Parts: sequence; C-alpha cells; structure tokens
Amino acid sequence: IDEIGKCDVVNVEEIGSTKCIIFKQEQEGSRVATIVVRGSTTNVQEDVERCVDDAVHNYRGMSRDPRFVAGAGASEIEVARFVDKMGEKAPGLDQYAIRKFAEALQIIPRVLAQNSGQDPGVMLSNLIAAHEGNNPYIGVDIDEGTICNAMDKQIVDHLATKMNAITLATEAACTVLRVDQLIMAKAAGGPKPRDMMGPDDADEAP
Repeated sequence: IDEIGKCDVVNVEEIGSTKCIIFKQEQEGSRVATIVVRGSTTNVQEDVERCVDDAVHNYRGMSRDPRFVAGAGASEIEVARFVDKMGEKAPGLDQYAIRKFAEALQIIPRVLAQNSGQDPGVMLSNLIAAHEGNNPYIGVDIDEGTICNAMDKQIVDHLATKMNAITLATEAACTVLRVDQLIMAKAAGGPKPRDMMGPDDADEAP
C-alpha cells in the first residue's frame, strides 16, 4: 500500500459520453489533482489544455524563482540602454556587435507598439526618453496607446523565463553566425528510374 498508494473512493462515472474510472481522495491535502477538460470541438479542448499547461508551468516557475521584473517592454528597454552604453565604451569592432545586441532587445516593445496599432518609432523614442529620465518601469500601454508605469498597472514578467528566452535567442544567433558555408544536397546523376521515364524516353532507350 505504501508503494502503490490508496484512495478513498473508486467508482465509474460517465462524463459526456465517456465512461471514466474515478480515483477520488476526500482529503484536502492530496498532492494529486485531475483536471477534466471539455469542449464543443477538438480545437477548443486543445486550446483549454494549452492554457492549463501554461498555468501549471508558470506556477511551477514561480515556486522555484519568485522574482519578477517590469513587463510591457520596460525591462527590455532598460537592459538595452545599459548594453548600448557598454558598447560605446568597447574598443574596436566589438562596439558594433554590442550595440546591435542592444538594438535587438528593443524588438519586444517595438512589436507591442506595432500590434496595438501605434507608431513603433515614436513609441520607442518616448520609452527611451522616459528611461533616460530615471523611470525604469515605463513600458507600452496597449490600451491607451501611450507609455505607462508597468509596476503601477501590475504588468510583470517572470525573471527566469525572460532570462532563458534571451539566453536561447542569443545561442541561436551565435550558432547561425558560426555557419560559414552551406552545402546543398542535390540529386545524384545517372539514368532516370523506369517509372519516371516518359513515352519518348522509353522508345529511345536501348
């Protein structure tokens, strides 16, 4: 029993048109939970399943690392600002790569502004000006079409998730930059297979 486990109630219930065996625990402190997803179509069920899966993974991530940063593109602008200043101090050609990395970080607020119907150039200029004025929490307000304090509106992003995303994107870009030659695979030469030969080719064949 210690290895297999035990439950309080085992019965068969019909959910929709499917008969299911239910293992039920009456105790509130049980560490096992089952979520039954129902929907009118398969697409609806898959969408709900993805939502539940995302919520579970978000909760697990928050349990491991409860740190959050300002969302709405505010953290990306602030990091890009510091990286750009670092690039200005770098010697030689390294500064171009560093400043391009800072420019790439601005894609998140740029996309937020573009998807909300705003002018990305104007929005980025307002964000950079606000951050230069010592306002590190200023982000994109897609509802009002202006900038806003993300912390006041409780718009936050999980720090560990954002760090992993930036790390993976950087590694992918470095992998592409390491490729210095592409070898295209072409079909081997020789006579065409018999089933692909046309009527004229078959007549001319010895």
